[in-house]
Amino acid sequence: MASQHSTQEQLLEAIMDRMIPAVGDLPSAGQMGLFDEIVRLAAKQKRFENLFHSAMAAFESNIPDFLTSSESVQDENLKTFELNNPEHFNTIRTIVYIVYYKDSRVHKRIGWDGNPPQPQGYEMDPWDESVLVNARKREPFWRKV
Repeated sequence: MASQHSTQEQLLEAIMDRMIPAVGDLPSAGQMGLFDEIVRLAAKQKRFENLFHSAMAAFESNIPDFLTSSESVQDENLKTFELNNPEHFNTIRTIVYIVYYKDSRVHKRIGWDGNPPQPQGYEMDPWDESVLVNARKREPFWRKV
């Protein structure tokens, strides 16, 4: 069973490398050690976990030689898989992007501080009561109970 996990990990890392290549000092997505986090995130919801494993199985069965192909062939394989299996491709892409863009190294690279908008993030303009003027002029459209 360990070799199957290893093969799936290698396959997903190769897919990730083609989806999100290295940029400057930031390695490609597949080289960032994100596999365990992807599996953990997918397992949080049974429906998503099943979709993810189904997508990976579909990819592996449709493109069994992906790992041994050249990068240009891998790129073509990904495009073909996306066209022929859009739901499976979207499942893989979505979880890869979620985990990749949650990573602090990516935040640093793109200059995002990752703070929530509120309460300790961005400052809001003071509340402007005038936005409610028209709403307050309307007759209630609900029944009092």
